[in-house]
Amino acid sequence: MNGLGCCLLQRGQPVAFASRALTQTEQNYAQIEKECLSIVFACQRFHQYLYGREKVTAETDHKPLITIFKKPLLNAPKRLQGMLMQLQCYNLDVVYKPGPEMYVSDTLSRATLPHQGPDTIHVRHAVFATETEYVQLDQAQHLNVTAFRFSQIAQHTGTDEVLQELKAVILDGWPDFKEDTPLAVREYWPFRDELNVQNGVLYRGQCIIIPKALRAELLKRIHASHIGGEACYRRARDTLFWPGMRAEIKDYVANCSACNEYARNQQKESMMSHEIPTRPWQTVSMDIYSYAGKEFLIIVDHYSDYWEVDQLPDLSANTLITRCRAQFARYGQPDKVISDNGPQFACEQFRKFAASWGFAHVTSSPRHPKSNGKAEAAVKIVKSLCKRAKGDGTDVWMAILHWRNTPTEGLDSSPAQRLMSRRLKTSLPVAASLLQPQVVVGVAEKLQWKRRMAKSSYDKSARDLPALNVGIGSG
Repeated sequence: MNGLGCCLLQRGQPVAFASRALTQTEQNYAQIEKECLSIVFACQRFHQYLYGREKVTAETDHKPLITIFKKPLLNAPKRLQGMLMQLQCYNLDVVYKPGPEMYVSDTLSRATLPHQGPDTIHVRHAVFATETEYVQLDQAQHLNVTAFRFSQIAQHTGTDEVLQELKAVILDGWPDFKEDTPLAVREYWPFRDELNVQNGVLYRGQCIIIPKALRAELLKRIHASHIGGEACYRRARDTLFWPGMRAEIKDYVANCSACNEYARNQQKESMMSHEIPTRPWQTVSMDIYSYAGKEFLIIVDHYSDYWEVDQLPDLSANTLITRCRAQFARYGQPDKVISDNGPQFACEQFRKFAASWGFAHVTSSPRHPKSNGKAEAAVKIVKSLCKRAKGDGTDVWMAILHWRNTPTEGLDSSPAQRLMSRRLKTSLPVAASLLQPQVVVGVAEKLQWKRRMAKSSYDKSARDLPALNVGIGSG
């Protein structure tokens, strides 16, 4: 396909015709991108007829393109996103029409001039084509990955037989039926309309398709924090892709020696009894714990589940308050601080600290430590990360970074996103657009939903005791 052709019809009768040759860059586009480009070309060439019309029917003989127009814009490959944005001013109804019935536009696309200068290309389209080609040439800069890592992915993609066959199918166009697809790439059929090629690297949307030779290394990076299989998958799915990735991640986690050595019985989440906050760092829980012969203070935010850990040189109230001041200076003064009844929290110094910094201090019941469950759960996570990192010989701070960047089940966002409104950069390749700040909406509603689910599960094995009556002994 070396040209574009289009015909404007009204009541089945031709109104105008247009065609042009593809530029050298456009000839390297995937087939689905060429088909979408033809619609852009037609709309912009016939703009004076189409703009403002209540409905315009665009006929195409490329079935996968129909699906692209029905999906959210962000799910489309990057170059297609630019084309779709150009079509936003038209009220298009894109429909499929078999190729043999598209004889007029097909003839026009084959009858283009061998060379076209600036005078023969529509001005509006010339501007768009220049911008599109720039995005193509500059695509590597839209990935937050080093030049070495990108070249490594491109090199292994070039030697991966399956991905090279997939690349050929993407550029030449997918067949109409799955049975006609080469067997080696048939597993990519369900998301064929999301695939594209950029600078020798294959993508599904904004996710890099990882060559087989690099998958073992990426699995190790994904599991750097030694979190569970589902959490690792939530961590990877926004940036990486290959068929069966979810199953391979779960299998890798299940066979991790460090995880198996320090595995513990999963416990139910304690019922959330505190009021759900409406913003980050509004309510925090604190606890002091021991690990490897040292004492630590942990502070966890109830809104984001983001926690900070400080080593304590001693257990005095002054040291504790100094660490709290540093964290509050970083994240802001909380409205409420929840802790146990340890001597550092129950003393007069901490009471004065609470008054001077303007937060309410709530202590948990000595006989019911679960009322400070946020801090207790965070301590378990920290200890687990430390033990597994030590057993695996990896950097514990890298493990903590990956944990903070992993989406929480049921919330669809990571602790870092809920606290800072952005993803954190890690060693995994990621599109630069995903690192841009973006406020996470609906957190309070999802926390409320998680509370109801936790309470429902908790209450299945719980029973309320009868109220005590005054004057009746307990035996």
